[in-house]
Amino acid sequence: MDTTGTTTDVIVAGLAAAQALRQHHRVVVLEASDHIGGRITTTEVDGFLVDRGFQVLNPAYRHLRTAVDLGRLGLRPFPRAVRVRTDTGLVELADPTRRPGALPTLLRSGLVSRADLAAVRLLTRLVGRDLTRKEAFDEAGFTGPLRRSVVDPFLSGVVCERDGSTSWHHTAWLIGRFMAGTPGLPSGGMRTLPRVMAEGLEVLLDHRVTGVDATTGSVRLGTRELQARCVIIAAGLTGSAELTRDPVPRMHGTRTFWFATPDPPSGTAAVHVDGRDHPGGQGPVTTACVVSNAAPEYAPAGQHLVAALTLTDDDDPSEEDTRHHLGEIFGVSTTGWRLLARHDVPDTLPAVPPGRVGGELAARSGCVISCGDQFGNASTDGAIASGQYAARLADEFLR
Repeated sequence: MDTTGTTTDVIVAGLAAAQALRQHHRVVVLEASDHIGGRITTTEVDGFLVDRGFQVLNPAYRHLRTAVDLGRLGLRPFPRAVRVRTDTGLVELADPTRRPGALPTLLRSGLVSRADLAAVRLLTRLVGRDLTRKEAFDEAGFTGPLRRSVVDPFLSGVVCERDGSTSWHHTAWLIGRFMAGTPGLPSGGMRTLPRVMAEGLEVLLDHRVTGVDATTGSVRLGTRELQARCVIIAAGLTGSAELTRDPVPRMHGTRTFWFATPDPPSGTAAVHVDGRDHPGGQGPVTTACVVSNAAPEYAPAGQHLVAALTLTDDDDPSEEDTRHHLGEIFGVSTTGWRLLARHDVPDTLPAVPPGRVGGELAARSGCVISCGDQFGNASTDGAIASGQYAARLADEFLR
């Protein structure tokens, strides 16, 4: 479709906004790549499904539930447990809120103390305080093995930082969502989410926007121009900043290694973390799991898929070091594992320091509205909430 010389109501880069506007306005979605979904996508490698970076979807996200029929995603849930590599072996900690009978086992594990549980109760009183998660943990006296060996390693994989700099308010919200819902993977990969959200929308692939005029609504695509009464930009953290000429927000980057193996290193899909004390620093792996144990369609018959998430803010994790660390965490040899893909995602998540949560969910300048997970909560739910709010701003502007 060639829209040169025509004027539409709204030109959008963002499915949640387009969804909310399409009933009352003509909406065109521009996608820079050859697939819909931006950072949320899946590729096929030798019969394996490989998401762009290790991602999960939480059905407890409120705005996600308003944007898509969750039943159509075929979510494959992860276990409500985490496996921790200790100096004496692997210890599985199950969620006692769903399995109350697991509490005695947790207390016997050596990773959970009654002092830890008391400190967790104190943490709930600090949710409204403008603290980092490290400051909140320290102030509550949450300093025992549960924090050092389980919570800190696990949360590092969720908020993509190890230094505890993320807002405790935001972290507590994420923990609440984990408690309320069981994260999983859509059948067919994470690409299923944007594909379902895009149904019924007018989407133009391979249309990379190179400039936007906030006064006229002119959208440049190289040598071409499109015209709109309103433009919504949700082009990722860096892309949006370049188009709006706003400062690039601070971001946390990740590198995910995907390995194929005929023998699963674990019989569960639970996230594995390294809970040992490392005098010389931890290995590169933040979290690891056998993805195909949760979603068998991610691997061909007779094969298994292992994901290893590493952080790149201050490090440059190598495949060799990652393999070695995975072998220690799972307690197996990784020599025969085959590397399928390595995904570097420098803009995995925007940083969420104290004071950032609770601001505007989108920003308008002239006829251009910016949205995305750099506004509000840095999560899939936050991105959807921002897109839906941007749609309301656009609808008001067009009246």
